[in-house]
Amino acid sequence: MSDIFREVDEDVRKEKYSRLWKRFAPFVYGTAALIVLGTGGYRGYEYYVDTQSKQAGQIFLEGLQLSDDGKHDEAIAAFGQLKGEIGGYPMLADLRIASELAESGKKAEAVELFDAVAIRSGVSELYRGLASVRAAYILLDTGSLEDVKQRVEGLTAAGNAWRLPALEIIGAAEYKAGNLDAAKARFEEIVNDASASGDYAGRATVYLDLIKAVNG
Repeated sequence: MSDIFREVDEDVRKEKYSRLWKRFAPFVYGTAALIVLGTGGYRGYEYYVDTQSKQAGQIFLEGLQLSDDGKHDEAIAAFGQLKGEIGGYPMLADLRIASELAESGKKAEAVELFDAVAIRSGVSELYRGLASVRAAYILLDTGSLEDVKQRVEGLTAAGNAWRLPALEIIGAAEYKAGNLDAAKARFEEIVNDASASGDYAGRATVYLDLIKAVNG
């Protein structure tokens, strides 16, 4: 008799499992399909990103070669192809285009593009600083003291990666404007900075000698 009850109990459990499986099998299969499709989609996206990156890298190198050859208009056209690319290539392309514009004499347009990169969202502080420094260098010749300071004054704090070039640019702009005491203070900051390389310290020393000669 106990065997009969045990068999009945097993049949009931099997029936329950069968009903449960029929109920949830679509969800199980659906989840498995999503996992497979998701994995395949991710691999496909990885391949797409890798392919696009390689193509963009090749275009960027071609643009650099054109720049080295002095073909600025052609270089600008090459870098312009990267505007819609993924990753950091659009930003790098804009920096290069701005440099080519400056080299070809279109300095106002170059400053405008450097300024645009410097305030663009998603750009790292390092590249924002680079864009501001490049714009300020151009404005040493074409802009005012305030134009220069507006771009790089905020980069002169201790620990900033662009501190030394920012101090040098402002010092040169102050010197050009005839503000010799202000220029001296900037160049002395460079000379007294233990992290200043020989190039920065050397140029600062030359400026300090010039200021000393002027002041008598």
